[in-house]
Amino acid sequence: MIRNVILAILLAALWSCAESDSESAAFSNSGTGTGGSLARFTIVGDYLFTVDNNSLHSFDIRKADEAIPLETAYIGEGVETIFPLNGFLFLGTRNGMLIYRILQGGATEFISNYQHVVSCDPVVANNQYAYVTLRASGCRQAGPGAADLLEVIDISNLNSPEVVASYNMDSPFGLGLDGQTLFLCEGERGLKVFDVADPWNIELLHHLTHFNAIDVIPLDGLLLVIGPDRIVQLDYTDMNDIKVVSEIAIGV
Repeated sequence: MIRNVILAILLAALWSCAESDSESAAFSNSGTGTGGSLARFTIVGDYLFTVDNNSLHSFDIRKADEAIPLETAYIGEGVETIFPLNGFLFLGTRNGMLIYRILQGGATEFISNYQHVVSCDPVVANNQYAYVTLRASGCRQAGPGAADLLEVIDISNLNSPEVVASYNMDSPFGLGLDGQTLFLCEGERGLKVFDVADPWNIELLHHLTHFNAIDVIPLDGLLLVIGPDRIVQLDYTDMNDIKVVSEIAIGV
């Protein structure tokens, strides 16, 4: 059974990183987006959205044997990641977070942006807040003044996102969100687990240091931790006793 769960999660992660059964389901008030924070493509309903270094692309994928290009929106240099939530796309770029609305027919519409010092920048979000990691350490694109941070951004007004808190981290990479629990990767330094119920005073619950964590995908009590050499599956149904369920070696 465990092997089947891993396979299902891996297929979902590799194929879409964030997938919905229908367009109406994808646009519903689901609360928290699903997918890896370092993803560069995502599926919402009948549409595939991808980012390259400077553009957002959309495709109609209703026909299994043909992806029909719909739109290419030029964004600017340094687009890194894409994260879906409730009919919106949150794009992490080297100098900020961009918010786009998904329109009927797969087109997109720019809503707003939040700017920061140039750095590497994954993002995840729920209905109230977006969580952004800024990484200066080991980030070739980092500009002067860049720091290793977790920033919490109030997105209750999508037209005017506002930073409400900022926390020092140690070379953060990807992150994942399940309700009020935030999982944050710090590469060779492992995985940190935070209670973020109070964005002005987040609480570190655990620091797991026995693996290299680059990105995470939380899924109903199971956490897929992706590293450069392995994928680790954790059971966090009991937050006081997070357990390693399995490991799969990858790469060389």
